[in-house]
Amino acid sequence: MKFRWALLLLCAAPGIPGFGQERSLTLEDALALARERGVDVALARGRIEEARARQTQAGRRFQENPVLEVESGPRFGGGTSLDFAASVSQGLDSGRRRSARLAGTRAAVERAEADLDEARRLLLKDAGTAFVRAQGEQERSALLARSRQAADELLAALERRYEAGEATALELNRARTVAAVARAEQSAAEAAKDAVLIEIKALLGLGPEETVEVRGDLHPRPSPDLEALLAGLGQRPDLRALAAGLREAEAEVLLGQALGRPEWGVRGGAAREEDAHIVTGGFVVSLPVHNRGQETLAVGEARAGALRQALGAARAAAEAEVRGRYAALARRLEAARELERTALPALDDNESLVQKSFEAGEIDLGELLLIRREILETRLAYLDRLLDAALTRFELEAAAGALQ
Repeated sequence: MKFRWALLLLCAAPGIPGFGQERSLTLEDALALARERGVDVALARGRIEEARARQTQAGRRFQENPVLEVESGPRFGGGTSLDFAASVSQGLDSGRRRSARLAGTRAAVERAEADLDEARRLLLKDAGTAFVRAQGEQERSALLARSRQAADELLAALERRYEAGEATALELNRARTVAAVARAEQSAAEAAKDAVLIEIKALLGLGPEETVEVRGDLHPRPSPDLEALLAGLGQRPDLRALAAGLREAEAEVLLGQALGRPEWGVRGGAAREEDAHIVTGGFVVSLPVHNRGQETLAVGEARAGALRQALGAARAAAEAEVRGRYAALARRLEAARELERTALPALDDNESLVQKSFEAGEIDLGELLLIRREILETRLAYLDRLLDAALTRFELEAAAGALQ
């Protein structure tokens, strides 16, 4: 019976709130989740539907409802009769106005679509950089775990030597201090990694019961082509949104110009006067005397002028940003390669040699600790250079509009 209850509990455990569910994510997995789950992405997707709904209304031939007018009353003198008159009129939206409205709503849909891509771009940048930072903290934690293990082994060896009278109290205390520092550094690295993983969960919309493990390393990818990045800069979402906003403002200018022209409509009516039945038909004209579209025209021209300036400045700034980040990426990759070529190959040999030299009495404890610290700092410096290069690459791809 106890076995049966234990089996049932085990089967039900994944559905219990708080029971951990682990996600092992690569960078591609994280970016795929970010594309679909971001809050800003969901809001931007809804704005596209709003813009499309307005586009449907703008394409209709009749923008105004028909107007029904009814009059009735008695006629006096020479007898009494009840006269009445009824008419229906319908305004006909001109082709110029309808074309302007359609152009404006098409531009609004394009702007909403660009806003969606921009929300994705920013979210992918945040998610990607957080993922890379998590990879960096994970590798830092692994390095510091090895350092802690070496410090613990050294402390154990010195405790044995101290008990045998072969080491001083000063040496033992130094080893204890180094081991404590190594444990503290590893704990701090683990805490930093946990903090970044929490940030990743928030960006990807993962539940509190899920745990995340990042996979992959910071090994540099091939450098992108600068000319290709610059050639695709026009597809950067925020620039597309500004361009679509400019087309929307230009359509507003066309609408303002169309509002300054007379508008036509049709009218039909029926009436009875005394015993006569009258049927009429004709047209109506709206005369743009007081409202000639001045406000619509002025607002559209002001928006269009501001957006032209903003678009030109944004394009220049985007190109400068891409060129600057490309240069920064090249320098950071070179810094990582320099350490990889000259410093890293000797580190493994140095770790082995310094341990053998200490055991043989060729160097003292202070020299051992100093060399080990230099080795650890060199490995951490190489990791920092890799992390800098990976983060700069994400910033470069985001600046070029390649993250979508």
